[in-house]
Order: sequence, then C-alpha cells, then structure tokens
Amino acid sequence: MMRLFLLVSVGLLLMWSPPLSTAGYRGCGDRPEVEVDSDDTSTTANVCTAAGKALTLLAEYGLEPRRPIRIRIIDTAIDNHGYIAYGAYDSRTDTIELMSYDSILEHNAAALMYGEFFDQIHYHGAIAHEIAHAVFHHHSLNLSPGTAPQEYLAHAVQLGVLPPERRRAIIARTGVSPWESGDAVSDIYMALEPTRFAVKSYTHLIAMAEPRAFIDILLNSKWFYVSIP
Repeated sequence: MMRLFLLVSVGLLLMWSPPLSTAGYRGCGDRPEVEVDSDDTSTTANVCTAAGKALTLLAEYGLEPRRPIRIRIIDTAIDNHGYIAYGAYDSRTDTIELMSYDSILEHNAAALMYGEFFDQIHYHGAIAHEIAHAVFHHHSLNLSPGTAPQEYLAHAVQLGVLPPERRRAIIARTGVSPWESGDAVSDIYMALEPTRFAVKSYTHLIAMAEPRAFIDILLNSKWFYVSIP
C-alpha cells in the first residue's frame, strides 16, 4: 500500500512500508480513535490536540475516521531520495510515522512550511495533514487513490487548522486565486508550487456552497489529477 510523505519542500511522495507493531499505543482521551506511541507525555498531548483539530474540521464535511489511526513519534529523519520528510502515512496499517518537533529542527534548523519558519503551529498543521490522508483512505473507494485528490484535501485541512491570522497572512502573501472551472488539480503543480497548491485548494473548498459534493469527486477519483467542474 502507499505511504505518503510530508516533505520539507515538495509535499508528499509515495513509497512502500513494512507493517509496524501496535505495542505502546495509547488513545487520545476524548479521541480514542487516535492512538499515539511516544515516550514523552507532553508530545503525546500536543499530537492529540492537533489530531482533534483535524478530525473536528473533517467532521464538518461528513468525514469521520472508520478505524483507529495510529501515530508513532520518532526522532530519526524520514529520508526519501534525499529529502527529509516530517511525517509519513501508511494506508495498510493506518499508521503515521511523525518526527518529533525537536527532531525536525535538529535535522533542519531552517525548516520551512508555506514559506514560513517551521514552528509549533505548523507542526499542528503537519499532523492535521497526515490525519486527513488517513481519513481520505477510510472513505475512498479506490485501494490506491491518486496523489492530487488526497493532497487537495490534506492541504486544505492543514491550512484550515491554522490560526486565522496566520492563514490569512499565508493566503495574502501567496497571492493566487482558487481553482477555477476547467483547471486540473495535478501532482505536478503541487510538486512545483506546494504553497500555491495548498492555498488554491483551501480557498476553493471553503468557497463552495456544497463542498461535500466536490470531496466525493476527490474520493472517487482514480487518476493523478482532478478536473474542476
């Protein structure tokens, strides 16, 4: 199954993953569907808070997790062809591998997200991004859904959980319009312009009167791109 990587510069890529042990995972209080494996209680609480934000936002679109989502906190870099990834989702086991916040900065002191220095706010966004991938797979009718449909929703959720003032600043600085009818939401554009891809996806989704209808198009897509109706 596919494993999706939140990269420092270009978003998510795919690779194969071995199964992970479920030993050591603990449920997130009022979000028992999310289980975290970490030796640090403050990290666990932080991850649970971010996961809760993502699930609350996804629920507004009628997307609830259908099985447990496990998040394993690691201190080693996730290397994918020379890129350091912050997190990786394995659809086979509903497991997310996530670098701890401190380890991200240790491996890249100048880490960026959406053109800003990576901080705890963006760490919450990175967690939300991976949660969105998990829930997308729970609802997709395809065993291997395309990259672009998932990235549209994951980036929209990632921006959606940021504080409004931070989100507004990113949108204003990026200066792009939402996706328009006839546009192709593609993984190529995402790889070349990840911040613009994210902003176009978020602003397109929130502008729709019936966003769930378009989300269903994403969930049912079998291709690596989606045409905007």
